[in-house]
Amino acid sequence: MKNYAPSKMELAPRDIVSRSIRTEIDEGRGFENEYVHLDLRHLGAKKIMERLPGIRDICIHFAGLDPIKKPIPIQPGQHYSMGGIDCNYNGETKLPGLYAAGECACVSVHGANRLGGNSLLETIVFGKRAGHFGSIYVKGNNNKKNSSAIASAEKKIKTNISALENSTGSELPAAIRNELKDTMIKNAGIFRHKDKLEKGLLKVRQLKERYKKIHLLGKTKRFNMDLVRTIELESKLELSEAIVNGALKREESRGSHFRTDFPKRNDEKFLKHTLAYFTGEGPRMEESAVNVNRFKPEERVY
Repeated sequence: MKNYAPSKMELAPRDIVSRSIRTEIDEGRGFENEYVHLDLRHLGAKKIMERLPGIRDICIHFAGLDPIKKPIPIQPGQHYSMGGIDCNYNGETKLPGLYAAGECACVSVHGANRLGGNSLLETIVFGKRAGHFGSIYVKGNNNKKNSSAIASAEKKIKTNISALENSTGSELPAAIRNELKDTMIKNAGIFRHKDKLEKGLLKVRQLKERYKKIHLLGKTKRFNMDLVRTIELESKLELSEAIVNGALKREESRGSHFRTDFPKRNDEKFLKHTLAYFTGEGPRMEESAVNVNRFKPEERVY
């Protein structure tokens, strides 16, 4: 890390560490062209077993190695979404009666790069607030007047599930899911560029068309995880299209969003939120202002 963040080394923000690891791999200094090694052996067996038992357990069971004896092969991976459903501090969204909290929500406490521990803020603090204000909303509304809307939504969901259960298309959900994963990693991953993003957007749209010819293998009525994952796949396709569209429109680098064709942050044009609204023809993209109060945006320097 001395070549990337000499003052912070491995304690630099995770987006910088991730880009540093990826750069080392891309420039041919990785192992098997996929990994770098995280070496804990200098800590000694006693400290690793006392302070890092969970990490050691994961290494033994998932990587088949003991970090006391061997270095750990690692690579960057996405594990948290800093965006989500737009809501306020009470979990209220623009759709009356819809509340969101946790990783699915966006209260705008993270910015473009989540600080360690802020996920607990979203789940514990805003989860409690969303539950509290959601219960007030339910108690204060006459649910009978919404019964027709609920019945209509229920009918639509049942129709969609029935269509999947009786599907006879040629496309397998697992194949589409794997192609979507590879497309997003290669074209909208740690390093982004207009050419790759446009290629990724085209591929996602092609996968959405192929999803219409899906064939569900599992037909059981109980614990049908094939059905669950196929429904989730449809949402993943919609979300991926929104992510790539947003990345294309944001011609700058900010936090974990890094464009190699626009490597600098541009507060003059892009100090704003990117909003995506679902439509049948793909996401409708809009913007909203960022509320800047006590802490003014500054360039990160390490």
